[in-house]
Amino acid sequence: MKLLALLCAAACAAPAADLSAKTIAEFARYMEQADRSMLARATSAQPRLSPAAGAPPQIVAWDKQNPRDVSDGLIHDWMGAMLIPGAKIADGVAVLKDISRYSQVYKGDIMRAKLIKDDGDRRSVEFRVVRKKVITVVLDIVYDVEFKSFNGSRTQVWSKSARISEVDNAGQPNEVVKQPGTGFGVLWQLNSYWHLEERDGGLLMECRAISLTRDIPTGLAWIVKPMITSLPEEALRGTMEKTRSAVLAVKK
Repeated sequence: MKLLALLCAAACAAPAADLSAKTIAEFARYMEQADRSMLARATSAQPRLSPAAGAPPQIVAWDKQNPRDVSDGLIHDWMGAMLIPGAKIADGVAVLKDISRYSQVYKGDIMRAKLIKDDGDRRSVEFRVVRKKVITVVLDIVYDVEFKSFNGSRTQVWSKSARISEVDNAGQPNEVVKQPGTGFGVLWQLNSYWHLEERDGGLLMECRAISLTRDIPTGLAWIVKPMITSLPEEALRGTMEKTRSAVLAVKK
């Protein structure tokens, strides 16, 4: 209990941070490279990971430099893969498109989900997300989502955060939604790419998640930095496990 109290006190003592234009620019350059690599993946015959059918998702860092330092921030880049026996691309797409069920499918992570705009393969969605790791952070996130089909044999879903705001006192009369790029800085940007293809008698689902967080003041790094850096991997693992359960439930 003493350690928990110390962790909470240290986390809460971290000063607020503002997302700078320089940090945004560096993240944008990183994402340009990520976009190119995901387009290349759409035509690649060999997946980066080879998960066993029905096994838990494999989760790995995209490269050795993870997280990657940028100006006043950290870029976290993780990839996961799983092979769902007997499932089809249509099953995976059905789960990823059904925004109305997100708060059930991703219970504990997504408090509410709302479809803002639907232009077929392009949509805008809004989520209220909760992140728990010693402290609890609630976020309102707006995503621009695009479904891309490649010769009918592979599908990718690109999701880019358009706005992320921290929420104080969520659900209470004194709730405050902060301006994007302000607050504790546990999550400034979060972009993800799903890659779906049928192979080996099932559905291969890969997910690459790239997030931007603040760096941690030197005096608090020994406590707070491990909390910040472990969240992206844990969040991806949980997302993939819950997605797999939902796909198994809908597959014919």
